[in-house]
Amino acid sequence: VFLRSNGLIPLLCGAKSVGCYADQVLADFEYVCSRGLSQGSVWPFVVIKHFLGPKELAAVLTRTAINIHPCFYDAYGMTLVESAAFGVPSIVNNGGKVGAVSLLGSGKGCIDIDLERILEYHDDKKSNDCCYGSGIEELKTLISKSSRKGSHESRVLGAVAEEARSRALNWDEMTCFRSLVAYLNKINADS
Repeated sequence: VFLRSNGLIPLLCGAKSVGCYADQVLADFEYVCSRGLSQGSVWPFVVIKHFLGPKELAAVLTRTAINIHPCFYDAYGMTLVESAAFGVPSIVNNGGKVGAVSLLGSGKGCIDIDLERILEYHDDKKSNDCCYGSGIEELKTLISKSSRKGSHESRVLGAVAEEARSRALNWDEMTCFRSLVAYLNKINADS
């Protein structure tokens, strides 16, 4: 109900690599998207079950308001950089270890929120009882107030999106190469 009242449509996309895991993620996503609705009501959500090529990804990201990257650990987190390239701010797990956060800048090119315990729902899916962690109110405030033009949250998200976009688009092969050479020089000099 909250996302619908703020004009947001949840999107889950990606190719299925581990069948039982992907099936569970999809079932949980569909359950959460239909929770609290009366029988027969439909709340729009989108599931894309294949790898997105550049044009499809661009079409999705040009209509994306916020990217939520909830994992606590991710070697790189390419969706953060892809979103940043289109000026989409990302929410990341405060205290998590996601490689792309180093590039984008924690608190600069992404927004840190405690997502670790944001929502724990009971295994009894017939119950609508939920236990919300400390980050849920912060996330809901950010989402609801960011849609108001001129609000503090709107300005914060805009600044984060612009910083992320700049950092993502300025990291190219030559910058990577120069960084690698600098690291190798430092390692070699320290020996």
